[in-house]
Amino acid sequence: MLNYRNTVILFIIVLTGLILADVFLPVHALWYVGIGIVLLLVLTAGSLYIRLGFYIKTFCAGDRSQKMVAFSFDDGPDAQNTPLILDLLQEHEIQAAFFVVGNKLANNMEIIRRIDQEGHILGGHGFSHHFFFDLFPAWRMKTELEQTSGLIRQITGKRMKFFRPPYGVTNPVLAQVIRKLGYHAIGWSLKSRDTVTGDYQVLMDRLMKKVKNGDLILFHDTKPVLSEALPSFITFLKKEKFQIVRPDQLLNMKAYDE
Repeated sequence: MLNYRNTVILFIIVLTGLILADVFLPVHALWYVGIGIVLLLVLTAGSLYIRLGFYIKTFCAGDRSQKMVAFSFDDGPDAQNTPLILDLLQEHEIQAAFFVVGNKLANNMEIIRRIDQEGHILGGHGFSHHFFFDLFPAWRMKTELEQTSGLIRQITGKRMKFFRPPYGVTNPVLAQVIRKLGYHAIGWSLKSRDTVTGDYQVLMDRLMKKVKNGDLILFHDTKPVLSEALPSFITFLKKEKFQIVRPDQLLNMKAYDE
């Protein structure tokens, strides 16, 4: 299995072999450069693609043999759009997961209470959702995660276990923090791309074409296009005999500490 630990071990073995070979037979410097570039590319891919589970085990999809999918929403709560999404989910009796940004909670406490009371999951998505979050030192990452978790607990009385890294980017430092706090790193298997298109039809075409058994679907409840697209997508899923379940059911794991 290709992960961070195994990659580092393999790199050390290859580099050691190259150095030993260089003792008996001159090795061109480009070999060292090439190995370094390959390592950098692998580490970068491991950071950017959460589904690889490269730095930490991530949960991105359910059982592919079961005709079930689940909805998840990032970057909220949003005072205008989140209530509209909740209305739609309530109308269709669907429970989802909301990965919330901590610094938005104080001004949207009633929305958080509603999310919880209507049976949805609350998970963390960082406190600041800062663009350079992945460059933060461990202590600052830990502070951000604990701030968000603390606010969720203050509002709902529940301690979250689901955490989705901002931008879906992982690295060794964040992996260590997630493990230390006892969280589950949650990814996704189907990205709606609602952050890059406001076109209802483009969004629908992508979702209908890509959705598969066991998908954990990524939406953003900050995007107005979802209020238009979700009803049609839900109708499509039901027509295709998909069961829409809560993410913890799809992943078969607990979303909160007891």
